[in-house]
Amino acid sequence: MEPIIDLAPGADDNELAVRFAALVRENVRAKPHKRRDFRALRGAVLIVAEDAWSSLTMRFDHGRLTIHDGGIGIPTVTFCGHSEALLRLADVPLTPLFKLPLTLPFLREGRATYLHLISLLGRGDLKIYGLLAHPRLITRFLRVLSIHG
Repeated sequence: MEPIIDLAPGADDNELAVRFAALVRENVRAKPHKRRDFRALRGAVLIVAEDAWSSLTMRFDHGRLTIHDGGIGIPTVTFCGHSEALLRLADVPLTPLFKLPLTLPFLREGRATYLHLISLLGRGDLKIYGLLAHPRLITRFLRVLSIHG
């Protein structure tokens, strides 16, 4: 079964929604091993770009993704920050063994991106609501979104 990635009516006017849709579509199409994580995702991810005054909701339902403009329903997880930080989520490095969104001390690849995102989290410029309550959803979401692995 081929993954289904749709933009809801009105979402095609949201530049951030279009970019995230293209990113997920390309990753799932180009890297077949990411389809397993994509099919396992179920929940709503709200992404809020504070500087661009825009938001989008990504609703995953076992192999189907619908991206809505704005907040729809009650999200499972919320990412809130500047557009640049939110788009850098796609550059999160994945560990070679379990494909976790981390970097290992002896790996140089992605270390700068990882440290930058950690510093954004520490300063409060990037906020992730639901991080402790839904770690599996966030891990799978970052795996599907990441251009690595």
